[in-house]
Amino acid sequence: MSPPMNFDLLNIRFPKTLDEAVAFQADERTRGRLLAGGTDLMVQWAAGAPPPQRLISIWGLPELSAIRVSKEMVEIGAGVTHAFLRDCTDIRAHVPALVAAAASVGATQIQARGTLGGNAANASPAGDTAPALLVTDGMVMLASAQRFRTVPLTAFWTGYRQTAAQPDEIIAAFLLPKKGRSVERFRKIGTRKAQAISKIMAASRIRLHGGTIESAAIALGSVAATPIRLGKVEAFLAGKKLSRRLVEEAEALAQASVAPIADIRSSAEYRRWTAGRLVRDALENLQ
Repeated sequence: MSPPMNFDLLNIRFPKTLDEAVAFQADERTRGRLLAGGTDLMVQWAAGAPPPQRLISIWGLPELSAIRVSKEMVEIGAGVTHAFLRDCTDIRAHVPALVAAAASVGATQIQARGTLGGNAANASPAGDTAPALLVTDGMVMLASAQRFRTVPLTAFWTGYRQTAAQPDEIIAAFLLPKKGRSVERFRKIGTRKAQAISKIMAASRIRLHGGTIESAAIALGSVAATPIRLGKVEAFLAGKKLSRRLVEEAEALAQASVAPIADIRSSAEYRRWTAGRLVRDALENLQ
């Protein structure tokens, strides 16, 4: 067992604005590991992972804490906590799968401290909010000392614990199109109902009109090195009449589209079977 980490020895900076934070990150001499709620990183370091030489605390920066709702878009600051998302009526109306995902993160204490940006930056394939973000076809906004740039969420997670963010960039916000007439759903399968890392999870945003599926976005977590969209299933469903046979075929296609690993939480076979059942669940709960 690793000895307790002496956090007093860390070099921690506390910028008061986003401009100050990105200025630190722009210079390799002052650049540090970003720390928001710390619900992932502090646990990793306390468990024996090597700590960084420098930390930049971005907890509570006002520029990262805003939520803006426009005619077609919801903008959520990276510093918004899971607890705030869970309780925000405006967010629930427009991206309900994300609200459900935020409510599934850890315990109440973790939700009060953990942030949406931190969950995304941690880049775990088991990150609860990732599938719900993916199905929106939204963007992540990255800030540096030189510019703001946006990256599609479908291209943000590039590998296990890896993202498209550059070393000098900070996740500033998420730009998420509203669901409109679509139906969103989020399901998490774990050993327990709370405080469990998922065996597998799914989010969906599906639009049904007159019995025909107009569009479908379906994402899974914990079945690959990154959260993934089920592109083949989405293309198969688009433009087809919803029927029992269609649901069964989509379930089978989902199972054939994933190649999960086995680990201490689940077997590969269970994850593959459950992937199909979660697609079935999304389709059977459209009306």
